[in-house]
Amino acid sequence: CRKNCILADEMGLGKTIQSITFLSEIFLMGIHGPFLIIAPLSTITNWEREFRTWTEMNAIVYHGSQISRQMIQQYEMVYRDTQVTDA
Repeated sequence: CRKNCILADEMGLGKTIQSITFLSEIFLMGIHGPFLIIAPLSTITNWEREFRTWTEMNAIVYHGSQISRQMIQQYEMVYRDTQVTDA
């Protein structure tokens, strides 16, 4: 049986911080996402808080009505390069 997962084990073993560190390193290497974290609703606020605490990445909770999700897709789920380079 082939099932895809990154980390799936007992609670309290640091999966959140390990995942955030992994994504942060990818981000710092130049791959700016967007990245999608799928987690139970009971842990979403924890994930968002830890992203804000440990990284400079923009963490957005993709949840709510269809209209609010469309707004998030349109205005938040993009990477905007703030560095302007001359050609």
